[in-house]
Parts: sequence; C-alpha cells; structure tokens
Amino acid sequence: MKSLRTLILCLLALLPSLCAQAAWWEFGRQENEPAITELRFNALDAARLDDSMALGLEDLQNGQIIVRGRAEVRRGEIGLVEISLDEGKTWKPATLGEQGLFTWEFRPEVGRSYPFRIRAFSTTGVSTGAEEHDFHLLVAATDGNSAAREIFRKLLDAYQGKNRSGFMTLVSESFQGDISALDDALSSDFRFLDSIAIQANISRVVSNNGVFELYFTYNRQVRSSKSGQFLKDSAASVIGLRREAGGMKLVRMSAPLIFGVSDTGSVATSVTGQSVGQNVLSVDPVTGQASTQSQGNTASSGSATVESGSKTLGFGQSYNFDTDSIGGFQEGEITNEAGALMLRNGVRYQTLGGTLNSNTTAPATGYNNGPINNVTVGKVYALEIAPGPKYAIIEITSMTGQNFNISFGFRFKYQTNGSRNF
Repeated sequence: MKSLRTLILCLLALLPSLCAQAAWWEFGRQENEPAITELRFNALDAARLDDSMALGLEDLQNGQIIVRGRAEVRRGEIGLVEISLDEGKTWKPATLGEQGLFTWEFRPEVGRSYPFRIRAFSTTGVSTGAEEHDFHLLVAATDGNSAAREIFRKLLDAYQGKNRSGFMTLVSESFQGDISALDDALSSDFRFLDSIAIQANISRVVSNNGVFELYFTYNRQVRSSKSGQFLKDSAASVIGLRREAGGMKLVRMSAPLIFGVSDTGSVATSVTGQSVGQNVLSVDPVTGQASTQSQGNTASSGSATVESGSKTLGFGQSYNFDTDSIGGFQEGEITNEAGALMLRNGVRYQTLGGTLNSNTTAPATGYNNGPINNVTVGKVYALEIAPGPKYAIIEITSMTGQNFNISFGFRFKYQTNGSRNF
C-alpha cells in the first residue's frame, strides 16, 4: 500500500509538466508524431483549408509565393519539412529554422493549378503524412477586386432573372450561413416576388485573408405575387466572396439581405449596423406575404444575439459557447490546462486592451493559434471560432490554486449570429 501511494504521488507530481506541454493538435496523436500547426501563403492563412486555395496577382510578392509555417512535435525535434507540387512524385526541402519554423518560396505559373502537399519529419524519421495538408493551389489571372465585382453582377443577374440553379453555382460549399436554407429561400423569393429590380452601387471592396468583403447600397423594387402590391426598400449591406479553385464564390451575406429574404434568420451571418432601424423587404415563406419591416440588430429579429455570463473552469474542464455548457477536456472551444487556455482546432485568439465592457467590436484580423499562455487576472482576449466564424470576448476574473489545480474564472460576451459587434 505504501509503495502504491508513493507511485500515485510521483505521477501527480509529473502531471503538471506533462500537461503544460500539451496543445490542441496533439490529441489523438502519438507523442512522437509531428504536426503542421501554422501555414501561410504570403499573407493568407492556409491552416483551415478544405481542398483548395486560390490567390490573385495582388497576393504575390514580386511574383512569388513564400510559404511560411511551423511544424511541432511533442517528443523530439523537427528535422525536415518537405513540399511537393506534383502529387508527391518529387519533394523539395523547406528552409528550417528554430522551433520548427520553416520557409519555402517559388514562382508560380499564373492560371495553373498545383497539387500542393507538405509533410514534416521528426529527427527520428516519423512523418506527418502528406494527406493532412493536401490541396490544390491556384494563382488566378484576374485581380480579386475585379473578380468580386464581376461575381456580384452575375449574382444580381441570376437573382433578378429568377435563375436559382445559376445563382447557386456561384455559392461556395463553405457558405457560412445555412446553404440549404439559402436554396429554399431563393425558391420562396422567386415564388412570391415578381418584377424584381435592384440597383446596387458598390462603395468599396476590402480583402481580408482571402475573403473579399463587398460593401454596397441598393434600391430595390418588387411586386408581391400574392397581393399585387409594389414594395420598395433602400439600405446598405455587405457580402463576402472568396477565391476558390472553381472561381470566386459567395461565402457569407449580412442583413439586410439582397438575396434570400424569405429566411433571413438562417441565411444572414451578421447585420450591417448602419441599416438597423430601416424598413427592409421581408417575405413570409409560409403565407407568401411580402412587406417591409424594420431591420433589427440581429439577422432574424430585433432581439439580442449577444450571450453573456461568467464561468469557472477547473483543471481539464472546457466551455462550449454554443451550448453554454462546461464539459470535459477539449469538448468546448477553450480548455483549462495547467495555467494555460487550450483552444480547440479552428479557434484562434488575440489579446486586447481595456476591459470586457469597453471592447464592443472583435478585431477582423490579427488572430493567433493557441494555446494562450501567461494568463493573468484582468487579461482580455478576442476569440475567432470556426466554422462561421463566430466571435467571443473573454476577460479573466480570477485564478485560484496552483499547478494542475488552477481554476480560471472569466466573464464573456458571445455573438451568436457571426457579427463582430457586441
């Protein structure tokens, strides 16, 4: 019994040091298996790609792509990072620096699609496996600003012409709203609205990590097929488009919607603040009644979409913002582990100044991969949560205990509709 007690105490003593080295990408891996934890192509983040990445001429640096990233392994060191552009037939070594940082550059052929693969080896010869970062890389011949404007025009033409299938071919499979709801909403729009006429004026196009946010104002007139009444509305809004291997595609829309007004709550990912309170077009998909209603501060109604509260996480506990629940290790977006906050895959953070209450907008860019180390009382962080993305702001209010018994208290604000505004 005494020897068993001694063994347990030894294991408890070792636990803090083991946990302090853990990171989100290690779970489910062997401890000597490497991982690519950061990957960028010039200024574009490639860490959360599906199967393709497209750049424009404006994304190149002197005609080149510089691949930067980090490879990490829990037990051992990174000895080699290799990249292939021909489906793994040949591999070229990246320049490896300290702590697994690497760079590699090449001059792409415009318009050509490259089957990009990357793998890392530990000094003991264990590899990540190329299939983890296997996607098509394309440099488009047109600049993103012009391409975004052209796709917006095509979306307008398809919508006004009631061409549902033509419209949906311009929507990304990674659409951040409910893509099935958008398809259904278009059908309802076309059933209950006639003589659709929209004049849209683009005010600016802003590139944000591969997504082109197109800001515009519009004047719209439609006729209700149910009542025969003509309805008009005018407002400002924004849509997001992203380069993909198949061309520029629609990835998100803000309310007031210019397309799919029959189900704003499921389609819109945020609300354009300057249009709150204006009368905008709405269609009831059940009754077919079309009307103009005041735009609320949420995509679906005038009720608040910002959830808030305070929680305490013991060691190994995690918090899920969507379900407002505390669960086990890595079940939520943030996990308390030995004095650090681990982030689930797809969650990134940025340190903010001020307090929870003084931060009313989450930053659009500048987020980092976790974990969040050196956590102290009073620190404020913005979280970008994929898929979506959605945004949260947290403020650390207490830290009690020591080693693996540390508990975190925090206050939070969580924007459920994808807006960065709180």
